Amino acid sequence: MILEKGEGSRHRSVLAGMDATRLAEILIDLLDEHVDDLDDAGLSASELMGAEVETFRDAGVLTDDAGFVVTLADGSEFQIIVIQSRR
Repeated sequence: MILEKGEGSRHRSVLAGMDATRLAEILIDLLDEHVDDLDDAGLSASELMGAEVETFRDAGVLTDDAGFVVTLADGSEFQIIVIQSRR
């Protein structure tokens, strides 16, 4: 479990101390490992079949931001940026 219930409605993340780059890598792994679970949840994973997911660095994106690029089989491309807003 990523979030643990804390006092009241607040949650304490077991990801405390993580940086944006590491979180982007974890999200890539989640997409890769669990895309088939979308079908189990009643959502269509067919649009993601054959997609390529790369970190900004691996995709050659010139930015200092953490994130990744998702390129679908039809050539559509999406950039997901992970920004740490608080430490």
